[in-house]
Amino acid sequence: MRALDDRLRRRGSHLRLLVICAATLIVFLGIAFRAQSASSITYDVIFSDYAGGTPLKWLANKGFQPQRDADNPRKVTLTPTGEFLQLETKRQAAGLLVSATDIPVYSKIRIKWGVDAFPPGASYAKGVRSEAIMVYVFFGTEKLPSGHFLVPDSPYFIGLFLSDSDPIGEGYKGRLFHAGGRYVCADRAQIGQPVITEYPIAEDFKQLFGQANLPAISGLGIDIDTENAKGNGVAKSFISEIEILK
Repeated sequence: MRALDDRLRRRGSHLRLLVICAATLIVFLGIAFRAQSASSITYDVIFSDYAGGTPLKWLANKGFQPQRDADNPRKVTLTPTGEFLQLETKRQAAGLLVSATDIPVYSKIRIKWGVDAFPPGASYAKGVRSEAIMVYVFFGTEKLPSGHFLVPDSPYFIGLFLSDSDPIGEGYKGRLFHAGGRYVCADRAQIGQPVITEYPIAEDFKQLFGQANLPAISGLGIDIDTENAKGNGVAKSFISEIEILK
């Protein structure tokens, strides 16, 4: 009986040693993975650090300036909650936030975002160009024609949006900016559910515009647009972070 007890104790010691080794390995791999992930980020802006003040001033401190209806609370509301920035249209409207950047090295963009209400009938595939949220990535400083003399020219851009039905990865043209603008469904979203989207913007830029070289990312934008939506034009979305990856 004493010999059996000794064997059981030895087995227990071996088992505890294996458990300690496995736990140490898991911790090491977790630290290594986080370090590798952090080192691959070349740009990061978060929208979960609101601590007070007016939303537009808070956004300005992050480099984002309002355009179109973004500074008109009767049409568009921008609400930082401490977890994310919420965008909402109260009627048919368009709110745009734009930030100038200079990011020469990149391969992908990672966005943490979601949709609480899609614009009625919104679908680029069906020709209804409206979105609850879109993240614009601008490339380089060369201005390409907008296609209308009243609309300023723009650098190349890709607008990434969430949809509940459009095919992922399809590049659409809008009414303007045919030379240098494309709109792409980057991911599908279910109402109220956060989505983490990782999208290959460098590869997509080359394919969409037939370019061999990559200009630096010169700007980012966040948009909600229901001007062409059916019905009352009400939509709601949220975003918590944008990362540019090597």
